[in-house]
Amino acid sequence: MRLIHSPVRRSKLYEDTLQKLGGKESSLFPTLREALTFCAVLGYKERRKLPLDQKAGMEDIAGAQYQINEAVDLLFALALADSKTSDVLRPEREKDCVQIYEEYANGGLELVNSWIERYADLDVEDAVWRGLNSIGVKPPAAAQPAGDVVAPTF
Repeated sequence: MRLIHSPVRRSKLYEDTLQKLGGKESSLFPTLREALTFCAVLGYKERRKLPLDQKAGMEDIAGAQYQINEAVDLLFALALADSKTSDVLRPEREKDCVQIYEEYANGGLELVNSWIERYADLDVEDAVWRGLNSIGVKPPAAAQPAGDVVAPTF
């Protein structure tokens, strides 16, 4: 696992949406980092790469937050998939990797924000599941209860 030193930025334009998805008050993701990573993967899946709007303002998540978890792996995997060349993984191109992640996260946040607005009568989790269903993502199948174990007869 490689460490990153650059902060990961996010647009204040979708800060309310991000706060609804992750953090102390959210039931979906325990941290903003996890919510942002979900949005980055969603943005990549839906080919929504949206540059951050400098005029809207930005917030940072310290690069250190991406050093002890799988989020850093996803950050580099998205950069590799987007650029289609391993050159993007060179240490001197870290900022490029972070920017790719930020732009996909911003695109994913825009999409989730539209779902929350479209399904305003539902709570955030239900709105996200409805939105995911609308793009072909199905919820996990409910676990089937184990049947009674029947002893074999010989």
